[in-house]
Amino acid sequence: MTRQQDPLTMDFLLLGIIDRQPTHAYDLYKQLTSTEELKTLWTFRQSRLYAVLDKIERNGLISTSIDHEDALPMRKICTLTPKGKEIFEEWLHTPAAHMNEIRSDFLGKLYFLKDRPKEERRQVLEMQKHRCENWLGSIEKKLSEHPEPSVRNSSAPHCGGSI
Repeated sequence: MTRQQDPLTMDFLLLGIIDRQPTHAYDLYKQLTSTEELKTLWTFRQSRLYAVLDKIERNGLISTSIDHEDALPMRKICTLTPKGKEIFEEWLHTPAAHMNEIRSDFLGKLYFLKDRPKEERRQVLEMQKHRCENWLGSIEKKLSEHPEPSVRNSSAPHCGGSI
């Protein structure tokens, strides 16, 4: 069974790849399925990729133009718009909001941060660490508010004693 990705994380992954270099949709697909860090964490069907690209283009995050260098087939080149760059950078520097987003969201951020300056990486890691510490504090508080369950259930049969 394939793990379902957060659809927004897919958007940001594509924005991050396009931010590095304008590219064709099929080249994006090849990158997503051949880059070890990406393919072990996320799975993409080619049809889903094209649907997400259409959506982020409609939202003004990427623009496309026809590549006139190749004769056929005509291919679209995806380029990040200023709005797309702003949205991507905001996502990159915002900690994962929920624990269940660590795998998809935060690991995606780490993938793009590996090529950024050390101080930028450190800041993002510190923000996520602080968020995780808050989650842990919240869990510990909830646990402390509930009494310990009884060790012995009175309705359970007693196994012991003398023979």
